[in-house]
Amino acid sequence: MTKGNAMSDRYKREFVEVMCPKCRRTQIIAVPEESMPTCEDCKREMIIKEVLTEGKY
Repeated sequence: MTKGNAMSDRYKREFVEVMCPKCRRTQIIAVPEESMPTCEDCKREMIIKEVLTEGKY
């Protein structure tokens, strides 16, 4: 593996803030490494609230 490949692999993931549509609980996950979580309180699948890009570049 070369250094160029390691850097390009690093930037394939995106961090997103997900939110429970029912209780508004939020969580930050790395996509596509992590699957969409379910809310611990409501047991509903969370939805994407915002794609986080600040400070990445």
